Amino acid sequence: MIRLMIRSRPWRTIDAIFTGMILVVGSLAKLNAAQSNNEDLSRSAIQLLREKCIACHGAKKSEGELRLDIESEFRKGGERGSLIDAKDPAKSLLLRSIAGQDPDLQMPPKNPLSPAQVKLIQRWLEAGAPWSDTREDSQAAIGDAWTDVNNPIRQKFNGQRLELWSLRPIVRPEVPKVINQAWPNNPIDSFVLAKWEADGRVPSARLDPRGLIRRLSMDLCGLPPDYSEVSSFIENPTSSSLDSYIDRLIGSPDYGRHFGRLWLDVVRYSDSNGFDWDEYRKEAWRYRDYVIDSWNRDLPYSDFVKQQLAGDELVEGTPSEPEEQRSLIATGYLRMGPQDNAAPLFNEQDRSRAELLADLTETTGSAFLGLTFSCCRCHDHKTDPLSHEDHYRFRAFFASVEYGDKLSLDLVERAKEIEAHNAPLEKEIEQIDKEIKQIPKENKAKRKELDDQKSTVRKKMLPYTRGLLMTDSEKEVGPTFLFEQGDHRLPQQQVLPGFPSVLFPKDASFDPPTNPKTRGRRLTLANWIVSDHNPWTARVLVNRLWQAHFGTGLVSTCNDFGLSGGKPTHPELLDWLAAELMENEWSIKHVQRLIVTSQVYQQQVTKGPSSVSLRSHLRRLSAEQLRDSLLSASGLLQRISGGTAVWPELPNEILQANPAFLDDNDTKTKGWYPSAKERQTARSIYLIQKRTVRLPWLESFDLPENSVSCPQRENSIVATQALTLLNGELTVEASIAMANRLKNLDSQRSQIVRGFEYAFLRPPTELETSASLDFLSRHSLESFCRALLNANEFLFYE
Repeated sequence: MIRLMIRSRPWRTIDAIFTGMILVVGSLAKLNAAQSNNEDLSRSAIQLLREKCIACHGAKKSEGELRLDIESEFRKGGERGSLIDAKDPAKSLLLRSIAGQDPDLQMPPKNPLSPAQVKLIQRWLEAGAPWSDTREDSQAAIGDAWTDVNNPIRQKFNGQRLELWSLRPIVRPEVPKVINQAWPNNPIDSFVLAKWEADGRVPSARLDPRGLIRRLSMDLCGLPPDYSEVSSFIENPTSSSLDSYIDRLIGSPDYGRHFGRLWLDVVRYSDSNGFDWDEYRKEAWRYRDYVIDSWNRDLPYSDFVKQQLAGDELVEGTPSEPEEQRSLIATGYLRMGPQDNAAPLFNEQDRSRAELLADLTETTGSAFLGLTFSCCRCHDHKTDPLSHEDHYRFRAFFASVEYGDKLSLDLVERAKEIEAHNAPLEKEIEQIDKEIKQIPKENKAKRKELDDQKSTVRKKMLPYTRGLLMTDSEKEVGPTFLFEQGDHRLPQQQVLPGFPSVLFPKDASFDPPTNPKTRGRRLTLANWIVSDHNPWTARVLVNRLWQAHFGTGLVSTCNDFGLSGGKPTHPELLDWLAAELMENEWSIKHVQRLIVTSQVYQQQVTKGPSSVSLRSHLRRLSAEQLRDSLLSASGLLQRISGGTAVWPELPNEILQANPAFLDDNDTKTKGWYPSAKERQTARSIYLIQKRTVRLPWLESFDLPENSVSCPQRENSIVATQALTLLNGELTVEASIAMANRLKNLDSQRSQIVRGFEYAFLRPPTELETSASLDFLSRHSLESFCRALLNANEFLFYE
């Protein structure tokens, strides 16, 4: 058309046309630029309102009947009227309140806006307060980092870091076909064997019956089997008898006592607060027993997660049944971190609170999700697709928590009985208090008489059952701010609760809790953690179970599923196990049965280049396994079933060196108070776990430090362990007790045979019998027993 006009019109006409076109294009460019500037201005202003104002003026909380999260609500204003003065934007209520022009209305009341931020809002108001998007629309439009270029993680890291395997959805893979179809017992074997066959390798032989029974007992219950069980299986080593034995182990109370210890490592369990005072937590044992009971009952892992993170949100008022009682006790997880009770003395409550929330964020991330949120407390993560904001979005789920020391664990009927019993006594105390107020301060004798009378009445009151619990504060939830370099004294922009932005950039919408006094924040987090579309939780758990049985997980770094962590050696098997867990109602015992009944689990340690297994070396007993085995072999082991912590004796040099012990008071929370002698030989999981004083004998064998989550025990072999096992008080005591079990037998040969059965679960060879007889001709029976308990065969298992 332009070409036709050029041909049919004079050049003057052509010039006019081109001039007009240039003017139109220029006007359109200016208009587009103005629109773009307005959109940028709008986005910046709305984002600022979100960061600074939504906590008090949003969907969950609308102070002054004002909401700033939706355009229609923003335009409507609040109880003070419209926020905008269209005729004179400088007089707008919004601008006056944020600029501090109205002394009765200064917003935000804390962390006021900077002059530059006030100027931004002023420019936005002068432009007519254009609203280019809403919270719902803008966030709904942003997808995960693979599908949306606007995802904040994709933008922040320029589309990198997205190759991370643990971000992929969990999809049950097909079980691979193998050449040797007769070998697999279950799909676990097929996944492993397929890889070996591809590499031209063959499985090692099956472990001998005695070794297999010991392995199963140690791995499932943390204790050696009885010799009678070993003998019975050797006589009838069939698959059905093995299955029956596995069922007995998994159904044993000792199963939970062993695997409960694994979980307590992960959640940094301690019976004391840590820091300088390291006070004893008198009720922490309830959480420890809850964990043991949960593993024994095969509580679905999904419920296990929910109860620990939000058990109080699942109970409406006083618990009416034992499961609700357990849910409250489970919130002890939220209290397991170090607690600085001295912080108020130095006016450091804010610092202590920030440390509590950081600890909850980082432990929850590593324990349940394999995410290292600690690495982005101060800045964007150095390797993983996690931002500085992600740490604080996650932290905001815990923003409302407070200690639940006043919550009662008594069931409804018992709570009513206590209340009815105490009511008249409380009135009696009130009456005494009124009398005390009327007594002159100078009359000390009378005041003391009344105080003593009040104490007597108090002693008649029935106590409520308390626990180490956590719940939501009744106060309004304050905003969560991102801290510059992780310093609580340097708050930056406000953030709202949310999940890792790489997958879930939208702010969280809270699930309604059962308990009306709570806010649903932690319940929302717990529900998301165990949701089907979460790619981390199931993988992390089955990997922990695999590590417990093989010494190393399919992913070698159980708390770190990031780019700096280990990559899965068998990724399809990991996903198959994760899917199996979720599809079988999150049953931990179901997955463990699959593992221990597999051929892969029942193989020998690899002994040469011609065959292969997933075990390349013997495993040393853990600190608790070794102590409990010593007590079992000697007959000293006490089978108590929970309760308050057991305090063993400590050497005087340790007692004298610890300042907290010397600074104890009437509360008896800082000193050391040994239990009755008969209780001191209980299973190791029941021993006191102090933060500043770890039990020396267990510490020698790599008992972990319990201020942070421990994903895997160290497995050192050092000279001090040999000296401890040879000369330590525990070994001496166990040797004497074992000798007492043997001394009434009718001959030294019988004593030798029974000693080998106690220690090694087998009779001695003729050569061993001959050497033992020679030893006993020169040394005591107690020395013989000590030699057995120091043997590698006792300390290691295959």
